[in-house]
Order: sequence, then structure tokens, then C-alpha cells
Amino acid sequence: MERFINSSDHELLTGIFAGNGEAYRCAFERYWERVYAAALLLSKSPEIAEDITQDVFTMLWEKRSTLNGVNNLPGFLFIAARNLIYSRLRKLHSQATYLAYQEQYFRESARSHGAEEIFSRDLLQQLQQAILKLPPQQQKAFRLSRLEGLGHEEIATVMGISKVTVKSYIVQSLATLRKWLPGYFVTFFFLLCS
Repeated sequence: MERFINSSDHELLTGIFAGNGEAYRCAFERYWERVYAAALLLSKSPEIAEDITQDVFTMLWEKRSTLNGVNNLPGFLFIAARNLIYSRLRKLHSQATYLAYQEQYFRESARSHGAEEIFSRDLLQQLQQAILKLPPQQQKAFRLSRLEGLGHEEIATVMGISKVTVKSYIVQSLATLRKWLPGYFVTFFFLLCS
């Protein structure tokens, strides 16, 4: 690597293009912090910035055979980072938008058609049987919360326990029911009851 320490960016690019690992390592060490800082500035997330920086340098090596037209190494790295960040943020935004759409759709369907028309009797029976399998305290907390609409404080008063314990029972019961019941049914049910 010492051979490339004082090399120009053009020499580094030429070395990387030729498949020289030393040139790549020198470029990596020279530009890692700067690419990371730029990615952090754009993404506002250390995790995303680190992922993007790794992706940029992975791409630099994997696509080295296409680098013969690149004249500005830092510019190339920063543009690659910017494009990857925008792509990642668009993907995250579209996922969040889609989940919000699904939730709204299910809530409106439930209101306009009634839960009985959406759920078959078999699925409702499965839910009731699954609730009966919960430990008694979890079952009671779940029913009071999700079926009767009481808040944690009200449930704590009714059951004579702390709000923290109520929350723990509900979280445990939801986790158990998600394991026991079919995925789409559980998702829909919990959207209705949340």
C-alpha cells in the first residue's frame, strides 16, 4: 500500500481499474471518513450513513472495470453516495406510505362492512380459542384492552395491578397470539383493535 500513499487520485483510479488491491485500500482509507461524513449529512442517520459508505466502496471495487472514464475520484464517490442515499430514502418512504395505506384501507373496510363480514366465523373462533389459551391474567388484560377498549390505567384499577404489569401482559398476549394465528388475520385484527 505504501506504493500508493502519495499517489494522485488519477493513479489510484488507474490502479483500481487494473484490479490492484493496494490502490483500492489506499482510496478506501483516504476517502472513507469523507464519504461517511457526507452520507451522514444527507441521511441524518449514522446507521444509514455507514451502510451507504460500505455500499459505495463495495461498488467501487465491484465495478472497477467501468472506472476508465472517471476523472474525479472524490466526486465519483460522493455522487454515488448521494444517489444511494436518495434511493434508500425513497424506498423507506414508499414502504412507510404503503403500510399507512394498508392500515387506512383495513380500518375503512371494517367500518363500512362490519367486522363480521370481513372475518369468517372460523377465524373468529380461532381468535376466541387462542385467547382462551392465554394465561388468565394476560387473557383478562387483553380482553379489557382490545375487546372492551379500556386504557392501561383503567385496566390496572380493575385488575389491581400496576400499569407496567398491564402493558407487559398485553405485549405478551399480542406476541403469543401473533404466533398462534394466521399472519394476515392477526395483522388485520390488531389494526382494528389498536
